[in-house]
Amino acid sequence: MDELDFSMRAAREYAPDFDADERLRAAEPRRKMARDAALALLKQHKVTMPAVDVEALARACGLAVVFVEVEGKLSGQLYPDQREIVINTRGRSRERQRFTLAHELGHWRLTHHLSDMPLPADTLGYSGVFEQDSESEGRSAFEIEANTFASELLIPSPWIRKIAKPLSAGLPQQLAQTYDVSREAMFYQLMRCGRFT
Repeated sequence: MDELDFSMRAAREYAPDFDADERLRAAEPRRKMARDAALALLKQHKVTMPAVDVEALARACGLAVVFVEVEGKLSGQLYPDQREIVINTRGRSRERQRFTLAHELGHWRLTHHLSDMPLPADTLGYSGVFEQDSESEGRSAFEIEANTFASELLIPSPWIRKIAKPLSAGLPQQLAQTYDVSREAMFYQLMRCGRFT
C-alpha cells in the first residue's frame, strides 16, 4: 500500500461523523426562521393591521391562487413549477382556507420546493396524505415550519404582544374574528405570546 492510499483510508476511517443528537437537530423545524420570514413579508408589503390579506400577499409573491372543491383530506397544495397554490374549499371554513393559503405561501417563501431532500408524504398534496386525523401540524419539519409561518403571518406576535394582560372575557373570540382566524389558532398564538399569564 502506498502512502497516498494509506492517508485516504485513514481520513475515511477517522472522519468525524454527526452523532445522533446532531442529526436530530439538523432535522428539527426552524421555527424562528419561519416566524422571521413571515414578519419580513408583512414588513415588505407594509401590512400593519388585521386581517392580513393573505391572498393579496400570495399574488404579490407572483403566485396564482386557485380555489377548488374536491373530496378528501387535502386542504391545499403549492405547485411551484406553475407558481400556483390550490386551496380546497370543500367542508372548510373561510378561516381554515386562509390558514391553508398562508401555510402554502410559507412553503414557497421558505423555499421547501428547492430542497435537496425528498419531500415527505405530508407535503405531497394530491398524491399523498396531507395530514392524519389527529395530526393537524403534520409530521415533517417542512410542515411544522409552514404552519409556524402561517400562524405568524396571520397573527403576528408583535401585534399580539401589545395586547394588555389580563385578557378580558370574550377578547380571544373577538380577536379571532378581527384577525379572521379560527379560535384555536388565536388561542395558540395568545398562549405562545404569553397573554394568558
